[in-house]
Amino acid sequence: AIDEAEDEWSQHNAKRLIDTSEKGLRNSIPKDFPYFHVEFGLNKGFVHVIDDEKQFKSNLGLNVIRGMLHLAEEDMYRRQRYEAVEVQKQAVASFSKDWGHFDWTKQLHETS
Repeated sequence: AIDEAEDEWSQHNAKRLIDTSEKGLRNSIPKDFPYFHVEFGLNKGFVHVIDDEKQFKSNLGLNVIRGMLHLAEEDMYRRQRYEAVEVQKQAVASFSKDWGHFDWTKQLHETS
């Protein structure tokens, strides 16, 4: 999804994706530049500096996740349906319960 969107929000032929596994996110991008970042675990990820924020589509992150889940392409562009706040809270609680074991952010609090 990042590669496909590249032409839409880049003004020049800069390096498409920067691998953050060696230097980390903060050392991979210039200070104060807008960027889009996808992390695959604690030490693997890709970042792209956004050259033209006006061209950047805010649903790119959602489309990356949909692509990772191998959802049908028509689902990527479908208009979001409204769900009640209570239904959303239940979905978050269910997700947290199912995926809590994989929550790497807990490690941040252990080292503090």
